[in-house]
Amino acid sequence: MRFLFKHTSEDVEEKVKPTSATPFQGHRRVASWLLFLTILVAILILWGGIVRLSGSGLSIPDWPLINGSLLPPLSDSDWQKVYQSYKSQVSNLTDPQSSVEISLSRFKFMFAIEYIHRFLASIVGIIFLAIFILSLKVKSVWIQNRRLLIPAAILLLSQAILGGVVVKKELQAELVAVHLGLAFLFFGLLLWMALKISVTEANLSVQKKSKGTALAWITMGVVFMQIISGGLMAGTKAGLVLNTFPKMGDYLVPPVSALWSTIYETPFHNLIQNQITIQFIHRWWAVLAIIMIMVLVFASVGKKLSARGRIALRLVGSLAIFQLLLGIGNLMMKAPFGMSLAHLAVGLLLFGFLILITHENKYGYAT
Repeated sequence: MRFLFKHTSEDVEEKVKPTSATPFQGHRRVASWLLFLTILVAILILWGGIVRLSGSGLSIPDWPLINGSLLPPLSDSDWQKVYQSYKSQVSNLTDPQSSVEISLSRFKFMFAIEYIHRFLASIVGIIFLAIFILSLKVKSVWIQNRRLLIPAAILLLSQAILGGVVVKKELQAELVAVHLGLAFLFFGLLLWMALKISVTEANLSVQKKSKGTALAWITMGVVFMQIISGGLMAGTKAGLVLNTFPKMGDYLVPPVSALWSTIYETPFHNLIQNQITIQFIHRWWAVLAIIMIMVLVFASVGKKLSARGRIALRLVGSLAIFQLLLGIGNLMMKAPFGMSLAHLAVGLLLFGFLILITHENKYGYAT
C-alpha cells in the first residue's frame, strides 16, 4: 500500500502541510480500505474463474438461499436434497474435468467452490458498505468522490442481482460476459477511487491534465471490450473449436456464411452466440489491444510520471505480449485449467495497470 500511496506521505505533505483542520489522515484511511477491497475484488474475480473452469457455477441451484438457509447442508439428508435439486435442474451432469457423471462427493467439492464464491461476494458487499459509511463521515472524501461511490454502489447491487440471474438462466453466455464486465468495472472504480482519495483535493486541482489522457482512456476501453469478448468466449466455449493459429481451420478469415450464419435469429445473435464469430473477433481485437497499448507506452515515454506510473508503464507492454501468448496457448491446448486461470489473472493485472497509467496521465503526478 505504501508503494501505491508513496506520493501522499512525501510529495503531498511538502505541498499541503496538514493542520488540525486538514482531513488528510481520513483520506489515507479510506484509500487504504479501498485498496484492500480492490485486492479482495480481484481475488473474487479469479475465484469466479475457478468456479467457471471447475463447472461449479450451478452447483448451488438456488439463490440467494440454499434449501431455505444461508448455511451449507449440515446432514446427509440435506446434502441429498441439494444434490437431487441440482440433478433435476442441470441438464449436463458430466464433470468437465473427468468427463464422467458427477458423483455426490464431487458435487460437494463443487458446492464448496461456489459457496466460497458467494461468501467472498458477501464480504465484499459488507466492506464496501463500511467504506461508504466511512466516506460519509469524512466530508472531504464524500465531496470528492460521491460521483464515483454512488455508481460503485449501484454496480455492486447490480452484480448481486445479476449473479442470481446467471444461476437462474443456467450460465447463459451473454449474461456471463456482462457479469464479468461489471466485475471488472467495479474493480476499476475501486482502484481509481483509491488512487484519487490518496491525495488531497487541493493537490488534485493544481495538477495539469496530460495530453495523453484521451489515448489512455481509449486504450483502456479497447482492453475492456476484449475482456467482454473473453467472457463470451468462456460462456459459449468458443475456445474449444478451430484450435489452430494463426489460421482458423483452413482460413485466416472465415467465410461470411460462417461468420454471419443464418441459423441464428439475427446478425446480433451471431455476435453473442456464434462460436466462430466470437473467436474471430476475440483474435483480432486482441491485436488491436496490443497495438493500442504499445502506442500508449511509446507516447508516454519521457512524460513526468511518479515512480509507480513509470513501473506500470514498463510492465504493461510485457504483460500485453504475455497475455497474447497465453491466449494462443489456451486456444491451441483447448483451454486447460491452469492456463485459462492465468489468462484471466494477467488480464486483470493488465487492466489494473492501465487504470493506474490513465490516472497518472490525467493528473500528471511527478516525483
